[in-house]
Amino acid sequence: MTRDEILDRLGELMIVGVPGTSLDAETEATLRRIRPAGAILFSENYADAAEAARWTRSLHALLGTPELPALLTVDEEGGIVSRLSHFWEVPPPARAVASSGGPPLVRDLAARTGRRLLALGFNLDFAPCLDIDSNPKNPVIGVRSFGENPSQVTACGRAAIEGFLSVGVIPVAKHFPGHGDTSLDSHVALPRVEADERLLARRELKPFEGAIACGVPMVMTGHMLVPALEPDPNTTATLSRAIVTGLLRERMKFGGVIVTDALEMAGATSLGSYGEVAVRALEAGVDLLLYSKLSPGPEEALAALREAVVGGRLSEARIAESLERLRLLRAGSAAQAGTWSAELERQARDLIPGEELARICEGAIRVIKQGAGGIPLKSPIEVLEINHPEGREPIAQLLRVLGVDAREHQASPGGWPARVTGSALMTVAARADLSDDHAALAQEWLRRFPETVTVALLNPHVCDEWSDVRTLLATFGNSPAARRALARRLLGRVTAA
Repeated sequence: MTRDEILDRLGELMIVGVPGTSLDAETEATLRRIRPAGAILFSENYADAAEAARWTRSLHALLGTPELPALLTVDEEGGIVSRLSHFWEVPPPARAVASSGGPPLVRDLAARTGRRLLALGFNLDFAPCLDIDSNPKNPVIGVRSFGENPSQVTACGRAAIEGFLSVGVIPVAKHFPGHGDTSLDSHVALPRVEADERLLARRELKPFEGAIACGVPMVMTGHMLVPALEPDPNTTATLSRAIVTGLLRERMKFGGVIVTDALEMAGATSLGSYGEVAVRALEAGVDLLLYSKLSPGPEEALAALREAVVGGRLSEARIAESLERLRLLRAGSAAQAGTWSAELERQARDLIPGEELARICEGAIRVIKQGAGGIPLKSPIEVLEINHPEGREPIAQLLRVLGVDAREHQASPGGWPARVTGSALMTVAARADLSDDHAALAQEWLRRFPETVTVALLNPHVCDEWSDVRTLLATFGNSPAARRALARRLLGRVTAA
């Protein structure tokens, strides 16, 4: 491959986001100028399945060919990270699926999710998340992980990869070398993993070893400092040659495509300009640069990469290696979308029926602590929701639908009942910690009503330091299906398997 060919194809080292809800002339012109390997779409790009399908088919026609399909990508983990949940019901978070049915259920749902994505026109899913949920204070991983045990995460991660591959969707193992043991979110800060090399080897790296062994075609790097593997305080995992090439490529023998996490995240932008970070990532051994927006990152990166090749900072051989890996991936794995129709939409939607989601969510519920406050709850039920998410039907209403008297209480203790004659229920929704105000409110409710049944809807450890919690349930999810399943479980009305 000549230098001119290398320079002409640098855009293929990128996945880019696109603005709006349809492909306009300005966006098309920019994409033709950059010529990326593909695009990533988000929920704001489409209101429904038909709009998503129009987007992907337009981008396939613009960026790909029958011999070299474009990579049309999406973050579809299920649960709290889903780009389909605003028009279809989706599986609960990874932790809930693992809790409910283990690797067989993980594999099955990954395959069905993959078939849904293919119908919409996506051929690459930035999933599964192979981080270990090892830090209860982690604000970004939590129930996105399959669990706290490396063996469970490894087994479920392999199952998810096998499920996606079985239907022709490219899975991506993320966030190498492991984002679970951090207390900051790399979207908004630069986190650190403080584990030593021995702990990393027996915990964080195990799921990635399993993923490589079962043929995962792509691994995503994370934007975090890992001093045990890379001592430079200005070099994240994404920018570290020791981690990307020395560890992942050479020691762990990964031969597939290495992609960055989105390079607009603070964990990347805090270390330099878009251009400089792009060059450093390629120097480290990354193959594919991910941008969630079309401007300004991709074009600044493109200019910097050209300058680095012409000036000799990046060798032509180094770029050619990545282009060849991407060519093999696209030619061998990336399926193209078929003709969209109402019938195809119905089939894709019905691949994961609501009744099955109900059973999965019910199977995920765990009793963490059993003390005062029995299940099933007794009417009337006094309910307080801490951090009730917008757009979710209140638990009190879901209980009333099932025929019991449930009274929803607000954040003002002045309106709370003097005593409980039936049952008291409190739900707590938090990915990591609650705010001080919410924590104080929850503990005041528990002091007044010690017989309360407490439910942790996301982070099962959110109440660990509260001595007043007598009975605690965990759902590992807060989707509509999870909340409906919780209401049934609280009343002893579990759906038959």
